[in-house]
Amino acid sequence: MTRRSNFNLIAIVTLATGFVFMAGYAASNQLKPAVVGVVDLEKVFNNLDSRKVSEQKILAMRDRMVEEAQVMKDELEMIGAELESLEAGLATMVEMNDQAISISGKLRAFETYGQLIIEREQAAALRTTYEAIKQQAGELATGMDIDLVMLNDSIPTVDLSDAAGTLQQISARRILWAKSTLDITDLLLEKMNGS
Repeated sequence: MTRRSNFNLIAIVTLATGFVFMAGYAASNQLKPAVVGVVDLEKVFNNLDSRKVSEQKILAMRDRMVEEAQVMKDELEMIGAELESLEAGLATMVEMNDQAISISGKLRAFETYGQLIIEREQAAALRTTYEAIKQQAGELATGMDIDLVMLNDSIPTVDLSDAAGTLQQISARRILWAKSTLDITDLLLEKMNGS
């Protein structure tokens, strides 16, 4: 035998021995199946006490902004009423007209700014809530020996308004069906509302 054929024979024997050991190891150490839990995210979001508190704060902020805008609108109406009583071409009329234009511009800017602030606060509250849900779901899953927590998107009904919309909703779903014993939504809500 040549050196090359000796090398090939040794390589084949080594590979075969390795495969035998790997097969024996795999047969004796079978992996347990993954334990999966599911959560109805919409239900969690809608029933969290902390979310209700943050929504109330945002509504209070919006109400304060509406009150401030109403003060500006009232001032604008007063100036409008005074403008109607003045004679055309008077210096005070020009001055009040400029004041009305200024208040009107401030009002529009304030309303736009207020809307942006409210949207930013709502987005921040959603992000904070989502991060808290992820963290608490991880802790709950770890305590229950659950390997994976998925969003159960099979719960909401499909809107049957048109074929294209229905197909899009169905295509966006990731879970067709989940056993109710895998649902940890209520446990997650208890944990989050209790802490």
